[in-house]
Amino acid sequence: IVVAAISFSLIPGLAAQGTGDTVNVNVTVNAPKYVEGTFNASLDVDSVADFNSGQFDLAFDSSVVNVTDVVAGSLNGEAIPVSDWERLDNDTIRVILDVPWVTGVNGSGNLATIRFTVVGKAGAKSVLDISDGLLVNTEAEAIPAEWIDDEVSVGPIPVKVSVNAPEYVGEKETFDVTIDVEGITDFNSGMFDLTFDHKVVKVDDVTDGSIDDTEIPVAMWDDMDSDTIRVMLELPETNTASGSGYLAEITFKVKGDAGEESALEIADGELVKYVFEDEMATPEAIEVNWNGAVVKIGKL
Repeated sequence: IVVAAISFSLIPGLAAQGTGDTVNVNVTVNAPKYVEGTFNASLDVDSVADFNSGQFDLAFDSSVVNVTDVVAGSLNGEAIPVSDWERLDNDTIRVILDVPWVTGVNGSGNLATIRFTVVGKAGAKSVLDISDGLLVNTEAEAIPAEWIDDEVSVGPIPVKVSVNAPEYVGEKETFDVTIDVEGITDFNSGMFDLTFDHKVVKVDDVTDGSIDDTEIPVAMWDDMDSDTIRVMLELPETNTASGSGYLAEITFKVKGDAGEESALEIADGELVKYVFEDEMATPEAIEVNWNGAVVKIGKL
């Protein structure tokens, strides 16, 4: 077969060959949850066999995001060329894929990468809806597949805050956990609650953090109950910190026995930044993606 020779209008007819077959391949639109400026969405595929060519339509809200280009994908390091792509209307593109000659490609990766620019305002959303999808193998047969949509929201992009803890700790050991932060801007103050299993671990102390060499003072910390502490952070006056590092360091002591574990989860967190305009500093909440961790007692 040379599926590249099949026109846009003829390829959909081939899909009927796969009707009723067991779906064993997932094709997923993979885009960031929050977007600003420009971003990429990949068309991810898992465990496809003898892939030779295909097509799909991708619909979106053109008042929120707009496609600027479609570029080749890659399966197990082998390029999947985009033979052609075009706009069917303002909100839909059609993409044709074609591996040269009759070569079949196996494995997982992405079939194509779609480049977007954001045109909507903060808070606007767009579904990236994939339809009329078809994968074809080297025998000119449709490969049964499930096509999975995604959705994007126009920023601001949340700052990632993660509990950074060792996976394993020893019995009766003392260990440190940092509350890591990535890519924060103009941070001034904040708070968070950290929960744990007090039968397994116990908080001994909470000390200052550091973001790109700027000290982040712990204004106070206290026990909310036997399984929760609250930590307050505050830089002096309108001072701010930008970059990556950690908000605080928490020292734990192990109380449990080997084989036990404790989740370390952040709840009720809030971070505040200052927005400067006309020599005025205005506080503003920072969108945050909070991530916990788990520690296990065992042999190191």
